[in-house]
Amino acid sequence: MRRRGGVLVAAVCALAMQAPDVCAFQLAEPRSGAVLRPGDAMKVRVEIPPGLPVVQVAYTLYEEDRAPEDKVDAPPQAVAQAPPFEATLQVPLEAAGGMRLLAVARVAERRGQYVLFDEVTFRVEPDAALAGLQAEMPVRFSETLGEVKFLSVRGKYADKVVRDLTPGHAGTAYRSSNDRIVRVNPDGRAQAVGVGDAEIVAVNNRRECKIRVVVQPENRENRPPVAHAGTDQTVKQGTRVRLDALLSADPEGKNPLYYWSQVRGMPVAIQDPLTLRPFFVAPVVTAPRLLRFRLVVKDEEGAESFPAYVDVTVVP
Repeated sequence: MRRRGGVLVAAVCALAMQAPDVCAFQLAEPRSGAVLRPGDAMKVRVEIPPGLPVVQVAYTLYEEDRAPEDKVDAPPQAVAQAPPFEATLQVPLEAAGGMRLLAVARVAERRGQYVLFDEVTFRVEPDAALAGLQAEMPVRFSETLGEVKFLSVRGKYADKVVRDLTPGHAGTAYRSSNDRIVRVNPDGRAQAVGVGDAEIVAVNNRRECKIRVVVQPENRENRPPVAHAGTDQTVKQGTRVRLDALLSADPEGKNPLYYWSQVRGMPVAIQDPLTLRPFFVAPVVTAPRLLRFRLVVKDEEGAESFPAYVDVTVVP
């Protein structure tokens, strides 16, 4: 048996030694890579190792590789309080693209409680045809070179629903007419790098729209910082894990600001998320589980980097 943070973690595989998969708390439905439709009533179900005293399972639906703080509205959630801990979640009508379903189980033992989690990714594809794209424009940069703005690209569908297609997981690809004036990344972030006018072309399912960009900043000498989130790690459950932005840099040599957030896996408490090297405690797992973190670096003039990402795999 193992202790993690003063909580006794039972050896849950004692009754199921014949197959390693039987020992893992895991999502059974939906399957990873499944394709669902907007508005579907999605059955969600977990497999629980024999003898594991689970008392509750919470299911939460997120967009793929987006942090909870990226969205204003609370994500859809369902809570199952009794065996077999099944539930139903409705896929939002306005959903399109990559989604992730997080299942978190609360386990209660005589000596205390802890949680286990699993996560799967799947796609939401509307049955209705995409009729066209629309975007907020023009996009104006007026503060400094290196300034970053979020684009806003919406898809108009034949079912009369307008869906957010800005992020790359929704199938939208971008290109800039002049990378010396504005750059764009798959997340739908545009960065001013030179003075002048340009266009960003957004393309999704053979539909496209052109977004006018005007870069006329007050500060024309600044250069944006660069984010580096460190190398991927594999760590043991219960250990203290350091995130590392040491290879990030500001070309002007000033002290940049660091913004860490989590975009995949069970949310963990990042200690000092606005510092160069924050840390968190790896959660309890019964099988390898992935946590993904995003780093954005900003300078004193308001310029910022495109995001950098790092994966932390937690093992028993």
